[in-house]
Amino acid sequence: MRKAINRWVKRAAGIYLAAAMTVAVPVYADVIPPVPTTTVQDTGTVAEETYLGGAELTLLAPATQSQNLSCVIETKAGSVIVVDGGLREDAPHLIETIQAKGGRVSAWLITHPHSDHIGALTEILNTQPMPIEIDNIYYSFLEREFYERGDHMGRMDNLDNLLAAFNNIAPEKLHPSIDKGQQIQVDEVTINVMNKPFRSFHNTFNNSSIAYRLDLNGKRILFLGDMGWDAGQNLLKKNRPEDLKADIVQMAHHGQDGVEMDLYRVISPEICLWPTPDWLWDNVKNGEVDAGPWKTLTVRKWMEALGVKRNLCAKDGDQILR
Repeated sequence: MRKAINRWVKRAAGIYLAAAMTVAVPVYADVIPPVPTTTVQDTGTVAEETYLGGAELTLLAPATQSQNLSCVIETKAGSVIVVDGGLREDAPHLIETIQAKGGRVSAWLITHPHSDHIGALTEILNTQPMPIEIDNIYYSFLEREFYERGDHMGRMDNLDNLLAAFNNIAPEKLHPSIDKGQQIQVDEVTINVMNKPFRSFHNTFNNSSIAYRLDLNGKRILFLGDMGWDAGQNLLKKNRPEDLKADIVQMAHHGQDGVEMDLYRVISPEICLWPTPDWLWDNVKNGEVDAGPWKTLTVRKWMEALGVKRNLCAKDGDQILR
């Protein structure tokens, strides 16, 4: 009798243990988030394929250790939009990327005329024959005299070189003086011009950046260029909060010393695009993290506080969002 009872107890314990193990699996699955549909490749990060509804965004990594802004958007129908383009040294990779998408740009958007934004475009326009086709270039600059009077950081030649390069393209393809409220349509993408260039004697070029909001397939992407505090405050004053809301934001001035938390709070992004090299991402000086003068780590904490779900950073290679 005692042996029979012992056998029954062992059998019951085994059944209980098996049941407990069966229950434990979904409990842990609820606690540990599922692996995201993000895969890492040699060229960078490819995010989930359905987020942009068939369109594709590529934030290009810099060819040098310098910061840059070079972003290529391909519509669902295959048209190409470029934002800025980066340095002269970034031109070969940018050309290669555009050629892989058909070799034609429907709309080239310029935020402001600094070489780490328009150097590649200047190089392309000066190359004959031109390696790609450009249908339209959109921009709005302040008068040269104002840049010269302001805090131009000794980079007036950036503007002059670009304006000279514009002579190499048909005048009807140039669209200067775009205005706030103007809309540009490329397939399913509506490009909204959010401001005229703001006038500031502090960081004059950066604070004259044009912000563009791209609406595509139910998502909004906001490009801020190199806007600083002045431009960020003006953007808040000149736009309704609901017009600034975006799912994706390009971090102003490469993620440091740009716009303030109050603007990012209004934008309330899910995804941040960081046109930021590794040394700037970690505020590195003389090999030591957070020893430099840059404010990137502070801005990263802001994004954590806002609950940003994903940071796509150029330091990790080309960042592709589909």
